[in-house]
Amino acid sequence: MPMSISKRVDVAAIVVVPTFVTFLMILGGTPAKLVAAALVVLTVGAYIGLRHPQYLTRALAFSLGALPFGYVPGVHAPLVFTLGGAVIMASVLHRTAVSRITVGEGAVIALVVTSALSVFATGSALVDYAEFGKWLVSTLVVVALLRLPREELELFGRIYVYAASAAAAFAVVIFVADPTGRLIGYLSPFGYGTEEESTRFVYTDGVATVRLAGTYIDPNAAGIGLFVALMLCVLLIRGRLRVALALLLFGSIVLTLSRAALFSVVFGVVLMLLFQNLRTRERAAIIGGFGLAFLGALAVPTIRNRVFSSFGSGDAGSSARGDALVDFPGHMAGHWLFGLGWGREEFKDPSTAFDVNYVANSPLLSVYRGGIFTGLAFLAIIVVGAVLGYRCLRSQHWEYGFIGGGFIGFSIVALQLDFPVVTIPASTMAFSVLIVFLVHAWEKATDNLRRDGEATPISAFRLNTVIVPDLQFRTVCDGSFRLYKSSILMQ
Repeated sequence: MPMSISKRVDVAAIVVVPTFVTFLMILGGTPAKLVAAALVVLTVGAYIGLRHPQYLTRALAFSLGALPFGYVPGVHAPLVFTLGGAVIMASVLHRTAVSRITVGEGAVIALVVTSALSVFATGSALVDYAEFGKWLVSTLVVVALLRLPREELELFGRIYVYAASAAAAFAVVIFVADPTGRLIGYLSPFGYGTEEESTRFVYTDGVATVRLAGTYIDPNAAGIGLFVALMLCVLLIRGRLRVALALLLFGSIVLTLSRAALFSVVFGVVLMLLFQNLRTRERAAIIGGFGLAFLGALAVPTIRNRVFSSFGSGDAGSSARGDALVDFPGHMAGHWLFGLGWGREEFKDPSTAFDVNYVANSPLLSVYRGGIFTGLAFLAIIVVGAVLGYRCLRSQHWEYGFIGGGFIGFSIVALQLDFPVVTIPASTMAFSVLIVFLVHAWEKATDNLRRDGEATPISAFRLNTVIVPDLQFRTVCDGSFRLYKSSILMQ
């Protein structure tokens, strides 16, 4: 009887590969041992991807939350990039639970297409294509995750929250008990602890203040990753555990001294209070709880100085941003169509970045790197996300309004004041996860957008009639459809 493909894979994984690896380890030197280690990792990853692809998504969730800048042990390959690529390949090779193009993916695909055109037009060295490849994987994670069954997607989100919470707790321990950052050396198998001085500071009136970063390395990148974790925590976790983790994550965001992340949370909560139809008890609890947390943060002098220095004329960061905006048209002269390129030195070297002082604004930086069409595609993602965010704000569940308002706040504040989402692949992937769960929240919130007797056309796609127990049916026609009473989720 002929052996099936799956059994052949098992035989190769169990017999052939260990034999070859043992041969290399015995007879080879250091290069051979590195090749052997790489082969083991590749084989294990391929086996899991072919037989148990759901483990790849769960591993990606953990790595992105806990070790966003880690490397595969024994192989100098970024952990989230490797797992992200594996998740994308698994979504291509395996039958997916969702085959349609979901809301928001069109703008992401447009961004990928325009970015590819820009790198082909401006790429002159391998580094250009390498940087584009890392960004591409981090962005296409949106498409791969939205192919998952929604139960598996929610599990991905919860793993990310737990992993980011663990990273936040570890970062707080470093912040309080180990300001020099030596504890990070225990993660050396994952590539951490290679810097002699890993502590990050902010300088206010000549006084250096330590910023929380932990495994996120950069405090602003930590602010983004922890902000996404806070959004998902409120959306997916329930009970006292949600309260505890939300307090930990919010406190960690405050300790990063990332004004972009902190003001994004504040802006999102304000939008939720303004636009969402909250019960009196819910509104009082949100105002009281968030107000106490924010006032408690401001009670710390270093945090208070960091926040209020944003509005002063002496803030160096604000001045540099203003100068960069003034210089932006001059930088772009002759490069508006396809941008200045992807592998530029200022994106990788801090001293060069300081000298160039490129614009610290995500949409404009997309134009700087990839041209006007890439910038417009990035802006389209923000606009579509804002529409979905507003629909979540109009739902009857405050959890959906929290992530909806949070995304709008992040788009108005963080994306206008900072750039890690564009230039740092791990932050790009965190933003991709935020988009995915905004779409998921919108899908769940659609049931509660309309009251009895109200109806509105919300799409121009031709869909089939779907009947769901305990929900009213929807009438579908060519061109548009209307939702009646308790509208069902978009399928």
